[in-house]
Amino acid sequence: MLRNDAIEIWKSGVAAVHGRTLVEASLWVESNHLHIGQQVYNFDNFDRILIVGGGKFSHYMAEGIEKSLGEDIAKQKRLSGLVTVPDGSNNQVQLNFIESVECRPTGVNLPTDRVLAATKRMLDLLNQTNDRTLVLALISGGGSALLENSALPLSDIIAATNWLSSHGANILELNTIRMALSNLKGGGLVRAMPAGKLVGLIVSDVPNDDLRFVSSGPTVEFGDGLFAQAKTVLQKFSATAECGFPQAAINHIENSEPHCSPSASVTNILIGDANVAREAAIAKASSLGYEVMSDVLADTNTCEQIARKVAKLVCESKQSKQCVVSLGEPIVEPGNGAGQGGRNQHAVLTTIASLIDSNTTGRDFCFMSAGTDGEDGNTSVAGAIVTHHDVADLSAHSTNINECLERFDSHSLLSEHGLIFESGPTATNVADLRILLRG
Repeated sequence: MLRNDAIEIWKSGVAAVHGRTLVEASLWVESNHLHIGQQVYNFDNFDRILIVGGGKFSHYMAEGIEKSLGEDIAKQKRLSGLVTVPDGSNNQVQLNFIESVECRPTGVNLPTDRVLAATKRMLDLLNQTNDRTLVLALISGGGSALLENSALPLSDIIAATNWLSSHGANILELNTIRMALSNLKGGGLVRAMPAGKLVGLIVSDVPNDDLRFVSSGPTVEFGDGLFAQAKTVLQKFSATAECGFPQAAINHIENSEPHCSPSASVTNILIGDANVAREAAIAKASSLGYEVMSDVLADTNTCEQIARKVAKLVCESKQSKQCVVSLGEPIVEPGNGAGQGGRNQHAVLTTIASLIDSNTTGRDFCFMSAGTDGEDGNTSVAGAIVTHHDVADLSAHSTNINECLERFDSHSLLSEHGLIFESGPTATNVADLRILLRG
């Protein structure tokens, strides 16, 4: 019962931030005007509407654009463009005017040669804009790996990204370096336009919705402090060539100048974030009869902190069915030679170990942690889910659990015991969503 409820609560949160749903709720046509949030654009001022962008579900956002505009306006305003997406995306949508270009394998959140080629095509389209062009940029989580143009070799960008990830850099630190190494990130889509207006439709997957860091801000100028902040990140992690960080990337950060100001105008609009998912999940939990508690996991930064908080809450006395809905992405430092699994699976397995140590196997609970994008680390599953029954069954395997945690190989053990949660494609990506229930 608890397991099914947790999954239903998680799914309700994810459904609320479906890419097509968010676009259709934010963009509509009325009396020859295009409404985007609080902004209004007269169609008479534009001859053409161009779509660009990238992210794990930008193809669904593109589908929302086509549905909202309708076929007549799409033809009148010569609707066209392209977005970059992971492999396997094109069989999920039906697009008639906008091209969806598959550029990277599922579960591999790194740029590829196909990303470079598609991004070049996108920049070529933007180079042809004029003051009667309206550009809609569809930006969602995962775009950092799906949009790239740089003077550096792709191998150096990948090496820098992998090095920082393995040393525990958070998404803001990681994307700061990505912006500093890229011509595209940090406002590059706008800088490519000689004229016209760009409107960024952005779904945030970063803390505090700082739009500079969503997909490394391809429509958002970071400012003059980018390279200074990038140097600070390198210093924090002692990122040197001697430690394996690519020297070419270090040289690029140390010697680059701030980007030129764009000629085109830009308006960036946040159309969805993790809070939308959390509120929908809370509403579902309430409808199922749970007392929704405050997010006691909100200040946790590591899997160990999550595990301690969950174990403490499970042990507390209760008067009613209770639920905690939490957002966040715990930091993990897998290092070289790590096994299979991501931060969600690692968090659940760490929690299992903590619950076994706390001797809480008899208390009714369920804990679930899963990425809203349906992916977790180097696996194609969303995360994992565990109940009191599972902890009781695993209590004799504490040695094996600890060994899996040490080598960051949570997936193999969780999969063996049927604790993996596989959602399939979700058409969104806002944050990890964690559900804790007490029956």
